Amino acid sequence: MKKEYLIPLAIIIGTIIIGLSIYLGTTAEYRGKRAYCEKFTKEVNPKDSKKTHSTFYELQILGCINKLSE
Repeated sequence: MKKEYLIPLAIIIGTIIIGLSIYLGTTAEYRGKRAYCEKFTKEVNPKDSKKTHSTFYELQILGCINKLSE
């Protein structure tokens, strides 16, 4: 590879790494609360665990996250 291509490639890879780090850092708390709420919801309603993407399920998860945030 020529040296002219290494600097832009390094900038692009560095930008992707920094962007991913910022995203994961800012959403860590939300992802932790969501994982807890999903685990709790599946323990309470084991028969509904197969319907993971229904509107009611998502509302339950959001309600749980809001309760944890208070």
